[in-house]
Amino acid sequence: MKPLARPNWAGKTVVCIASGPSLTQEDCEAVRGNVVIVTNTTFRLVPWADVLFAMDQKWWTEYHREVAETFKGRKVSVVQGAKRFGAETTYGAAWFRGFGNSGSGALAFAIAGNPARVLMLGFDCQATGGKTHWHGDHPKSLSNARSLPRWPRAFQSAAAHARGKGVKVLNCSRETALTCFERVPLEVALG
Repeated sequence: MKPLARPNWAGKTVVCIASGPSLTQEDCEAVRGNVVIVTNTTFRLVPWADVLFAMDQKWWTEYHREVAETFKGRKVSVVQGAKRFGAETTYGAAWFRGFGNSGSGALAFAIAGNPARVLMLGFDCQATGGKTHWHGDHPKSLSNARSLPRWPRAFQSAAAHARGKGVKVLNCSRETALTCFERVPLEVALG
């Protein structure tokens, strides 16, 4: 089995876009021209992204047809079963360390590429306005953020990993429960 190629984004800004309810189409459009990694169903807002990172086998099973029809970028997962849907897998890649959810996995994938910095959008990691995703709930076959209470701890580990690799991470999400990353408004980070 051919190992997954490690990304190389040395000196670049990588933007990770998650599915938090505070995410807007305007935020997504503002980051065009940077390397962009989207998580899960956010490929619908950003079909031009460079990478789609989705951790869960059930998510791939549910959305793989739509992804194949609309998303042309690199598809990456931690599960081997996602390969049957055209995704590459980080399984067994010595250079990759995931942290338990798709958002922190996308962040870890970005960090592995040694960028100058990573900007985060849509990483609410909380129910904002009573919602857990910008796109509403997933079908009942998926968990709909059942593990949400564990996410801040996963991101604390990801933040420590980024510091250890010398990668600056800025959380530009409009709303967030995360306190382990520097908060910066998107327009300031891009300006």
